Amino acid sequence: KETERILQSHPYIRAAEDGTLTLSQRRAFAHEQYSIQLSDAISFAFLAGHRDFAPRSLSGVSVPEQPSTTGSSSSPSSLEGECGAAAVVDLFQFLLGGEVYAAPLLLAYAKSVGLDEDSLRQYQQHLASAQAYPSYWARLALSNQRAAAAAACAVNFPAWGAMCGRLLESLGSSGSDGGKEYNYANGVEDEGLAFIKFFATPIEELDLMAAAVIDEEDVSYEDLVEPVRLLQQYEIMFWDAIFEKK
Repeated sequence: KETERILQSHPYIRAAEDGTLTLSQRRAFAHEQYSIQLSDAISFAFLAGHRDFAPRSLSGVSVPEQPSTTGSSSSPSSLEGECGAAAVVDLFQFLLGGEVYAAPLLLAYAKSVGLDEDSLRQYQQHLASAQAYPSYWARLALSNQRAAAAAACAVNFPAWGAMCGRLLESLGSSGSDGGKEYNYANGVEDEGLAFIKFFATPIEELDLMAAAVIDEEDVSYEDLVEPVRLLQQYEIMFWDAIFEKK
């Protein structure tokens, strides 16, 4: 609840809403997200059973097919009888696909703030506090903590999505309230905002996919609390870091 309160009143989003978010702050979002997205995709791939997935960029990357088994002895298809006719897709396979799909959308956002992929790839001033989030995902992946990672997803991704939703509405506004015009001619439907819109859209059956992973492993509630808490703290650190890039 404390994390939600902090995020709901975060100065980055408030600045976007009142039209005072600077170009440097919007570029910081692109710079940090470019590295976060690549790192998270590799972490999700590892958790999905793809140990050799390690591209240097997500541009043009194809999503490897879901392994017949994942990090545990159970296959997602084994859930078919419990969950209906359709098998539940492995959560991390699903998330990997989402990151790959969103990669060109981030480049469109970057273009809208005057950046191209070369400048994103060559950027050498990443903020350590912003990169703590993907670093923790890598830790969860390398230790194969699928259940903890799934629980963290179930809590953190809606929080991230809510932040993206407010950012989308703010950047896509016309500036009619006296704030700065962010120059997205098509509002929230603008190509430059497609990345933010994608992540603002709630993930259908997220809880079901997360529960399927958690049920595969012998974990207690106590085992899941700390990873969830930490990932939420790292989420706050990301927004804090890019806000400071004024």
